[in-house]
Amino acid sequence: MKKNLFIPFIGLFILAICAFYYFSQVTTQKIEAKKIPAILFETKDFYNNEFIDTQGLGDFYIINFFASWCKPCLAEHPLLMELQSKGIKIIGVNFRDDEENFISWIEENGNPFEYVIRDDGSIAYEMGLIGVPETYFIKSKIIQNKIQGPLFYEDIENYL
Repeated sequence: MKKNLFIPFIGLFILAICAFYYFSQVTTQKIEAKKIPAILFETKDFYNNEFIDTQGLGDFYIINFFASWCKPCLAEHPLLMELQSKGIKIIGVNFRDDEENFISWIEENGNPFEYVIRDDGSIAYEMGLIGVPETYFIKSKIIQNKIQGPLFYEDIENYL
């Protein structure tokens, strides 16, 4: 009988050690300095059928993954329009979207993007996309920050 009581106590002891280890880890993660995958610049812009002019982008710009079927993308869209009006260049990557839906979505909501790249998932895979919307802040061709989910003013204060 005592042997049967000993096994649950060992299990609880192991669980307590695992919980202590899990909660004692540092929870903040810094994004490693990562260059932008070349595939983004090897894909032509949807509207003008030209490659992205990396010289014309300048030192700082944003890459934003979005889709017409994505409700949080619509929620952050006015903020992207505001960023564009302040002169910040944004590359929009339209992720796995129906072309007609994408075109009508841009016509209805405005186009804050300097370039729009249509992506079947290849660029998303190379950049490590978790889901849309997802935004990358680029400085000197290096990813400085990544926001998963819709952008808020607090996310961009440091970049204005």
